[in-house]
Amino acid sequence: MAINKATPIPPWASVKLEPKRAFKFILTLGDIPAWVVTDCDRPSPGFTGQVNHEFLGHQFKYPGKVQWGDVKMTLVEPIDPDISGVFLEAIEKAGYNAPSKWTADNEGWRTTLSKEKFVDGNFGDIAIKVLDSEGNVIERWTLRNPFINGVTFSNLSYGDSKINTIALTFSYDYADLSIFEQNQNTTVA
Repeated sequence: MAINKATPIPPWASVKLEPKRAFKFILTLGDIPAWVVTDCDRPSPGFTGQVNHEFLGHQFKYPGKVQWGDVKMTLVEPIDPDISGVFLEAIEKAGYNAPSKWTADNEGWRTTLSKEKFVDGNFGDIAIKVLDSEGNVIERWTLRNPFINGVTFSNLSYGDSKINTIALTFSYDYADLSIFEQNQNTTVA
């Protein structure tokens, strides 16, 4: 006689299970309002330079160095606050001095970009926070020592009515990940 065993409910059928969703995030980038951010990469570690060691008839493989990939993000460009102006000002604060601003008095040709000025004088550490359906932070990536590595302004066109955007690329030394435990829809740090 066959015994019917109940099939357990698959995890995805449980109402208590909620996947992380791509559109539930907040980016903290200095004083830039969160509502202007439309998309953002999460940090990605990679491994470079595999090392091989050979001994007699064997080869042993070892991982190389960890290298964190750049993070790209897109922001809409409102008139107020002037986001394009904020990023161009950040580049100037980091040490860029356009030749049109050089004078004999300021010796502007002597200054160059500085990682320290990019980090300390501008946005500080950048945080990417993933939210649950209650708005609680469940995952937080923090980019350490980030600096702007690229700014691309969207194209203008008479035949288009899209919102202007700015694509940013940030390089950074490394990223920290914090995962927050959820207990009855309350974030527990």
